[in-house]
Amino acid sequence: MRLLNVADFNWMTGAERSSARLSLFDICRKASLAAIRQGDLVVEYSDRAVGRARPIGGRRWANRRFLQVVDELRPDLILLHFADRISNVSLEEARRLAPGAVIADINIDPIDSAKNRRRLALRRGAVDALFVTTADEGLREYAGPGAFAAFLPNPVDRSIETVKMFEVERPEADILYAASDDGPRELGGERVTPARAVARLAAQAPGARWLTPGIGGVPPARGAAYLEALSSARMGWSLSRRASLPLYASDRMAHLMGNGLATLIDARAGFERFYGPDEAVFYREVDDLGAAVRGLLADDARARAVAEAGWRRTWALFDSGRVYTYLVDQLFKHGGARGYEWPCDRWG
Repeated sequence: MRLLNVADFNWMTGAERSSARLSLFDICRKASLAAIRQGDLVVEYSDRAVGRARPIGGRRWANRRFLQVVDELRPDLILLHFADRISNVSLEEARRLAPGAVIADINIDPIDSAKNRRRLALRRGAVDALFVTTADEGLREYAGPGAFAAFLPNPVDRSIETVKMFEVERPEADILYAASDDGPRELGGERVTPARAVARLAAQAPGARWLTPGIGGVPPARGAAYLEALSSARMGWSLSRRASLPLYASDRMAHLMGNGLATLIDARAGFERFYGPDEAVFYREVDDLGAAVRGLLADDARARAVAEAGWRRTWALFDSGRVYTYLVDQLFKHGGARGYEWPCDRWG
């Protein structure tokens, strides 16, 4: 199969950014890697980078180049990852240039924000499928005629999540929580900043050694610095912007579990569907989270056992190749995907 994978990919096109901010961990990258391993021909296209190359008329230029790529590749599948520079008119023309091509939009952000609702609505009637990292049948309203919406889990990839922290006897830190900004996160019944969340849990678990890139004036960890952070702690906190959306979590959760950290997860999102109490640490309020953390701090053998069990379960379920096969099954297999542990509904 020929795949055209359209995303930012953070291609650098000049001095418009202070750092490269490489797309090392994103779903778009993992989709490319999984497809290549399965023998697909993959072409990556960055709509934003191409648009930035033309200060005037950049959006038109990005669409023109996109259609040239479609014409030369004639893809069987086009994946769009926040590719909002590509117009629906161009997608219609892409279908003419590559008859039979299937087009799917992938969205990994919380579905309750006004900005993301606009993004979800943008492709209604223009794509064949919408994949979202939230399992909410209400997504059917964004599927156009003849299209569907479906859940997509966050994958792990063996070339990205490469560490087994449960094998490390004395990590530098007890708890890792990384943030990219100071936007509020959902903790218990409140929405608090990352700095406030850390302060509240630190008060519950005095003496814990923290690693908090991106919080309280500490620079965010990107690229190799983030890989180093993931290789430096026993536990990882999967604290997302929203914790009460069904099966939604920041892809940080995959980074933590895929690298063998004992992972702290809000129970309200429903991930107990996949993990038992010996494979992850589930909580609802900061008090029970604090008690669980204190227990693991006092029993490192148990913390390592939880981390290893969660790591094994994560790789059994969410390996990027398996997730990519699920996506392809949903799009091309009669009746869609079957036999996966997560919801396989096609809402539409």
